[in-house]
Amino acid sequence: MTRSTGLGASALIAALLCTTAVRADITPEEVWQGWVDLAQGFGQTVATAASERQGDTLVVSGVAITQDNLGIAASIGLDEVRLRDMGDGRVEVTMSESVPIRAAGTPEGGEPVDVNGTITHSGLSIIASGSAADTAYEYNAPALAMTMSVGDGQGKTPVNFTATMNGSNGSYHVVTDGGKHGESSLNAQAVTYSVTGTDPESSASFSFDGSVEGLSGTGEFNMPDGVNMENLAAALQAGVRMAGTYGYTSGTGKSVIEGPQGGSFDFTGGAGTLRFALSSDGLAYGGDSGPMTMSMQMSEFPVPVDVKMAESAFDLKMPVARSDDAQPFGLLIKMVGLEVSEMLWGMLDPTQQLPRDPATLIVDVSGDGKLDIDIFDPVQAETIADQPPGQLNSLTINEVRVSAVGAELTGSGAATFNNAGLMPVPNGAVDLRLVGANALMQKLVAMGLLPEDQMMGAMMMLGLFAVPDGEDTLKSKIEFKEDGSIYANGQQIQ
Repeated sequence: MTRSTGLGASALIAALLCTTAVRADITPEEVWQGWVDLAQGFGQTVATAASERQGDTLVVSGVAITQDNLGIAASIGLDEVRLRDMGDGRVEVTMSESVPIRAAGTPEGGEPVDVNGTITHSGLSIIASGSAADTAYEYNAPALAMTMSVGDGQGKTPVNFTATMNGSNGSYHVVTDGGKHGESSLNAQAVTYSVTGTDPESSASFSFDGSVEGLSGTGEFNMPDGVNMENLAAALQAGVRMAGTYGYTSGTGKSVIEGPQGGSFDFTGGAGTLRFALSSDGLAYGGDSGPMTMSMQMSEFPVPVDVKMAESAFDLKMPVARSDDAQPFGLLIKMVGLEVSEMLWGMLDPTQQLPRDPATLIVDVSGDGKLDIDIFDPVQAETIADQPPGQLNSLTINEVRVSAVGAELTGSGAATFNNAGLMPVPNGAVDLRLVGANALMQKLVAMGLLPEDQMMGAMMMLGLFAVPDGEDTLKSKIEFKEDGSIYANGQQIQ
């Protein structure tokens, strides 16, 4: 069997929406065959109890979609799918309002799992148009819902999950041409979700409820003929590609953990985005969020912890396939305008010695290197524990910024690496600037948090690597030479 992108609500809708050209007539039989072909392309098996024409409608009953993958057997069932010829070159698709889903087994090296769930809908409308080689779908779903229970395979159900999507609509377009490729779009007024369960070790119950408003997104995929998705590394080299970008206008959530070590957590967030891409060129995953507030109250902590953040972001880009050529990578971590409540400040700094300006953390690096393995190949991935998976060719520090309690460290730089020896040797330089360190250490001494002798030692250490550059400001240029030597502000330190 081949690997699936998921047997869930998205896979079900994708299968129903996908066949394939616009401005041509398409028949119910072609729509159904497109569904079967797409499911098989993702490594799934489609079986039916009966299929017959009833006038202008193809009725397919007793549909079972199954897949065995890495020790897990998954299935989706549909009592009936009706595909009606609308008489104008289009086909209307309707289906059973309740769809059971199941997944059970023991993944290699893992614990047994047993998942049971149901997908329900109300008023789902799907219209197919085009031809068997180029099909466009438009769908509208006033209400979609999923319930799911996740057990341990031994009769215990530690987690229950429910989700609803209201006011959703979108499109799906698939072209069959030496494989399948296509794109999709999605809009939804709101998505709400709830997770409840029990910690199997402590027996403490927990719950998490949340919602996302104004969901929208687009996606694309490419699936060449004959690809075996069970070997993802080979599939990517054969041309498999998938990508998506999703946004939302706001989100909220609340979590409660019962018991003596429990507590609660609430958050409210502004607009944000999520994005991903996977192909032989690499993996990219990231997102960003606008203003966010969080409030935490733990049983063993005397005061609530309230946190605000003006902006946050995360981006990761990395190669996934072996190559003789250098491939790019990058990492961004960004938290801007981080503030905590005055009550918490009062515990840490009751005499208000420290500035309480919002804190910022930014780490932005990029570079390139070579992978010696395909990281999605399970056999090759096992070698990572014994040796490095590749080599680093270059590294650029685009920005480093840490700003908090009246001090700020900034930096940037770049280096290339000689990998001819046992250890890579850098050749480049990093520029650093530190503002407010002396004032901060003096305040920590006054608060009794830092012994004076340790402050003096720290200042002497800074003096070895940095030079004055204004009032309470230090700067440093760290240079790495090809012969392995290191200089700080022109003075050799190694």
